[in-house]
Amino acid sequence: MASGASAVASVEIMTDSTAEGFTLVGSSEATILPYQEQQQNAWPDYSPSRLPSMNASEAASQQPSVVPASELSAMVQAFMEDAAGSAERECDAAEDADALAFKSIESFNILCVGESGLGKSTFLRDIFAHLDPTKVHEARRRVAVQRDVVHALEKKIMRNKQESKQCDDARALQLSEELVALEADRDEARAALDELRQQKRQQEQTVAQLRTEIAELEHLLCELRRRRDAEEDDEAATRIGHEVIAQQRALEQRQRQLHLELRRSNLDRDAEGGGAEEGGSGGGRRPRQTTEVSCRLIKEMPLFEGSRHGLDVTLIDTPGYGDVLVDSPANSSAAKVVAEVKRRIEAHVHKDRATRPGLPLDDEKKYWNELVHLCLFFVSPHRMKRADVELMTRLHELVPLVVVIAKADTMTKSETREFKAEVRQQLQSEGVRPFAFDPRAIQQVERLHASHAASGFEPLYGGSDGLLPWAVMGSDESRREYLWGTAITNEPTHSELPALRDLLLRADGWSHLKREAALKADAYVELQARSQAAATPPSAPTRVPRAPWLALSLRQLAFGLLALSAAVLQAHLVREHALGEAAQASRRDTTLLHGLLERRAEGLQDKLTAVERERSELRRELRKLGEAHASCKEALGKVNTEMDKQYTWWSRSKRVGLEHHVYE
Repeated sequence: MASGASAVASVEIMTDSTAEGFTLVGSSEATILPYQEQQQNAWPDYSPSRLPSMNASEAASQQPSVVPASELSAMVQAFMEDAAGSAERECDAAEDADALAFKSIESFNILCVGESGLGKSTFLRDIFAHLDPTKVHEARRRVAVQRDVVHALEKKIMRNKQESKQCDDARALQLSEELVALEADRDEARAALDELRQQKRQQEQTVAQLRTEIAELEHLLCELRRRRDAEEDDEAATRIGHEVIAQQRALEQRQRQLHLELRRSNLDRDAEGGGAEEGGSGGGRRPRQTTEVSCRLIKEMPLFEGSRHGLDVTLIDTPGYGDVLVDSPANSSAAKVVAEVKRRIEAHVHKDRATRPGLPLDDEKKYWNELVHLCLFFVSPHRMKRADVELMTRLHELVPLVVVIAKADTMTKSETREFKAEVRQQLQSEGVRPFAFDPRAIQQVERLHASHAASGFEPLYGGSDGLLPWAVMGSDESRREYLWGTAITNEPTHSELPALRDLLLRADGWSHLKREAALKADAYVELQARSQAAATPPSAPTRVPRAPWLALSLRQLAFGLLALSAAVLQAHLVREHALGEAAQASRRDTTLLHGLLERRAEGLQDKLTAVERERSELRRELRKLGEAHASCKEALGKVNTEMDKQYTWWSRSKRVGLEHHVYE
């Protein structure tokens, strides 16, 4: 406090020295507070965790708290344990930075329909190939889920300890028993988390090591081939050639191992039943022909790389129609497709019990339903068949329908443009209404692709009205090698597959499709109900012979109803009378309250008038004081002028007298 007092004194002395003869208004309030009081005033709602840190000199000048040695050691131990736990959590957070869990996950179901031999199964394996989680992604996801379990248990333990300090002895004993069980569960969850982290590290190390070995082998092969081609000795060139073959085999083995480590968890899985087999660069078997409706789930697929929203995508593959092996009048592929769609609608509508924990039935039917949210209808390039139009006519009222042209790499630009216009015109003439994406979303995807593609690429996806079909191509390796070059399925200039995928995932098309599918399902159910009601003939009324006792019963019932109506009428009159009296009393109270409010308003108006009068008087006094101040200021100026004249005369006479004295 001494330093604060000296600071105040210095301010007062400086004020007196610089403003001599004047009074500083409010000088008693202009004080400088000590540092601690300044900090408290600057942080009015401070807490120990939000106070600014002190300098070393200030911290040394603080008086230490008096704490017993036992409590001090316990505090130090707790602080050290907390610091160690914080450091461990920071290390775990740094390690799990790539193991991010989704904020929300919903279901999304895609049905592929079309003629046999158009590559529907291949397209399904290719459309989400880069988003299908690999073994590494699944390991990271499992770590994130288990980490959330550990954090939830730690929060429960912390709240258990907090409550045990504030409750009675009986509750404290119960909480102690619960704490033992919670700590055991936490230790078990931590052990499982450590094991998952170890598996993730091993997986990542294996992948990194294989990639390093592949890069080294590729570099070695390039060097060996260069030496072989430059070698003039035939024997040495042959020896180097055998070494090149051996290294090539080793490279292919490493590539197969890497492919197995990066194996996609869903799309590369062996098919069950009539589904498709795996295919790709790993040398797997070619896909078999789809003979029955088969489903494949891509679990927890992100909308795009880095997205915190995921989808459980169900890919529904169907047998192609028009094939002599799988399509027959007794085993129609088109009938299977329509039956599958209707089965899913019926299951969705008649679902009366929630099956997912933590979700009510309405939310589960909204976010996790088994409706067909998107039907990709494949048509062959160059021409559309009558069977295509007939099946589209049966499907477009049941599901959102998007028409795609398969094997688009077999058509030139002009052929593609002309065939798209032909398909749109044919669908309009047949009354088929395909799903049209949001024009703003289409423009967004067009700008995205134009910015990343070569200059001069100006896409117009869906045409001016968004109803043009989509020209796509698919491949197990996302590319097709030809003599004239390579067609890449994920290149917007080669195929509209990226546009269709980005409209579904990046531009939120999946949510619009889910809403459209729900509306079509409701419309279908309503149409079915109307059809059943129209088909059911009205039943003729039946006459029941009356018995003698029935007339007596009806007469007694009529008298009873009359008595009941009279009693109800009397009760109504009594209630109306009571309500009238209550209304009169309410009106009287309202009138009285209105009078009181008027008298109160008159009193306030009188007070306001008096205040205005006093305000006018104060203004007049203030005006007089201003005039007096101006006259005083004018008089003071005259006094100062006169004093300057006298001072000048005195200085001159004094100087003349001094000069005369010096002269003498």
